[in-house]
Amino acid sequence: MSSTRKLVAGLSASVLMLAGAATAHAAPVNVPWSPDTSVDSELEFVSDGVTYYGSLRPAIGEVRGAALLLPGSGPIDRNGNSPEGQITPNTIAYLADALAAKGITTLRFDKIGTGRTGTEGIDTSVPLGFTQQIDTAEAAAAALSDATGISGEKFSVLGHSEGGLTALALADRGVEIGNLGLLAPLAIRYLDLLHAQLDRVLDNVVASGEMTPDEADAERVRVDETIDAIRNGRPVPYPDDEILASVGLSDSGAKFFSEADALDPAVLAAALPTDTDVLLTCSEKDLNVSCGQTDRVADALAGRDLQYSRFVNSSHMLSELGPLPATGLDIYAPLPQSSEFRGALDAWADSALS
Repeated sequence: MSSTRKLVAGLSASVLMLAGAATAHAAPVNVPWSPDTSVDSELEFVSDGVTYYGSLRPAIGEVRGAALLLPGSGPIDRNGNSPEGQITPNTIAYLADALAAKGITTLRFDKIGTGRTGTEGIDTSVPLGFTQQIDTAEAAAAALSDATGISGEKFSVLGHSEGGLTALALADRGVEIGNLGLLAPLAIRYLDLLHAQLDRVLDNVVASGEMTPDEADAERVRVDETIDAIRNGRPVPYPDDEILASVGLSDSGAKFFSEADALDPAVLAAALPTDTDVLLTCSEKDLNVSCGQTDRVADALAGRDLQYSRFVNSSHMLSELGPLPATGLDIYAPLPQSSEFRGALDAWADSALS
């Protein structure tokens, strides 16, 4: 296999999936090894002419609120998985489990191209945009509110990774969100994050001898030129570049990235209503989003009721790594939910919905 093909094959494990400060050192929380979906009921809603299918998870005991759960990037199903890529961390299903135990009813849904939503009736030749993703989240929020009768200060939206940007954009539209969860969120402009991730990957393949420094530098130039083209509405200059195409930096992905990159998470965070309760998380073992990046969102949230939880052993997918190093390959392992994250989530839910 050529060095380029090796790099392309490894990108899915290395690049963001297409996620008053306090450091979490709490005692481990007893977390399950598999989510419980047996009590879910099916809920469907329509956005931009597309029917989406999702799972309504009822609260256990007294109902204290409702929460819409938004996954990360790419073809992610309602549970936070990409079965075709054999990536099944169950990030969103675990989240539904944890919130149900706190008396919070949740909705999670299959994105286009996954689960029951699939692609039936959708013209797949037309590139999807990030604006359409916000439209879908808005329709899902309305469906959840209609199904539960809950809105306002008892209504929450929690977004993981790219879903954090979607949640912030939803609030920017004026959707009333009482509580906001930004879980390992995209915290800088999208193309800046992708640039940083690709730069790190190129450093690694040079260190491993799979690329020469000159080859990596040439690829970095292509990344820079492609990002500049997308930001300025020009066709991508290297449509046949396998590395760029593997992360969506292509003509088909240009619309999505252009719309998403126009939104700065810190700017959106600074515009949130001051009475919004916010949970923001990051982890030292997150290879996709750094705590240094989420710090700028934390700064933008000054004056709000913010719980900023910084973890030591949580992966980007909010899975438990324990003493294991983060390698990027952990997305393929059947790991339980991070005990650090579960403890922070429980504390935030108790405080925000008290």
